[in-house]
Amino acid sequence: GKPVYTEDLAMKQALVVKILRSPHAFAKIISIDTSRAEKLEGVECILTYKDVPKERFTLAGQSYPEPSPYDRLILDEIVRYVGDEVAIIAAVDEKTALQAMKKIKVDYEVLAPVLDFEQALGHASVVHPEDDLQVNFDIGLKSEHNIAASWKEEVGDVEEEFKQCSVVVEDVYYPQAQAHAMMETYRAFTHLDHMGRLVVVSSTQIPFHIRRQLARALQLPASKIRVMKPRIGGGFGGKQTGAVEVFAAIVTLKTGKPAIIIYDRKETFSCTTSRHAMRLKVRLGADQAGIIRAIDIHVLSDTGAYGEHAATVLSCVGHYTLPLYNKTRAVRFTGHAVYTNKMPGGAFRGYGATQG
Repeated sequence: GKPVYTEDLAMKQALVVKILRSPHAFAKIISIDTSRAEKLEGVECILTYKDVPKERFTLAGQSYPEPSPYDRLILDEIVRYVGDEVAIIAAVDEKTALQAMKKIKVDYEVLAPVLDFEQALGHASVVHPEDDLQVNFDIGLKSEHNIAASWKEEVGDVEEEFKQCSVVVEDVYYPQAQAHAMMETYRAFTHLDHMGRLVVVSSTQIPFHIRRQLARALQLPASKIRVMKPRIGGGFGGKQTGAVEVFAAIVTLKTGKPAIIIYDRKETFSCTTSRHAMRLKVRLGADQAGIIRAIDIHVLSDTGAYGEHAATVLSCVGHYTLPLYNKTRAVRFTGHAVYTNKMPGGAFRGYGATQG
């Protein structure tokens, strides 16, 4: 048969969903006026942080209990990177939605952002000052210090082995953030079926995780949500994060009407996730025969504004790398994933192995 993608399955009368985004890296919304936008003919609904559930969740596509912190809301009073979501606009067509977006007035209290991940630890600004962050188990979260996750693993006496080595070398490496650049950008279509169940058609790698995310974020029983994944035009790990589904879903729940959201290429590059940028301090020790006997790696990972996949990508830098050196006598791997006011990091092919 003929393959179909998410947009091919969308109803023609579906509301078009667009997102008003923050122009600031770190700010608090003081006021938001949507009255002029709501009067525009063809606008169905405009949602702000006042209109969404206050249950924090993660967009990371991971099995429950997720090791990623529950640190985001659908819309928040605090915006944490340039491109963070401020308002959801739904209208009869894209032109009307974009016109409405321009009529929304937002006043911000601009805060000092954390832009350099090497300065995040102990920075005067705390990216997540709220007291309702949650984790399913200990991942080393210390949000007051901008630490989303920490990891430490050691086998053998590393320092003693270095003393026995004939050659010890040290260096620092900086793997950069990268974009997935899949052909089909992020998109989802939502509607209610004849039983009132929320149906989500999404270009995703993680349909079952999307259902769980939506159930928590929207405060619905999972049995009231069905997620369908048609053909997907590339993902490469990017679509292992639920970037768009919740925005179309909440519009459908609020209006009772089908809704579709399609990110353009700019949003795909700047408002989703990237590979985690990192700093790796590496120390290797070898004997006279050139066999590596000791390895010490310390990682600082930039998880950006939210902690999707922060703990697991960090740990995989060690788990995927150290077993390659099977003649070592001692290894140590330590690290922190830190919050900054930049687009979040997330899953990307290699998932930590590439950085390591």
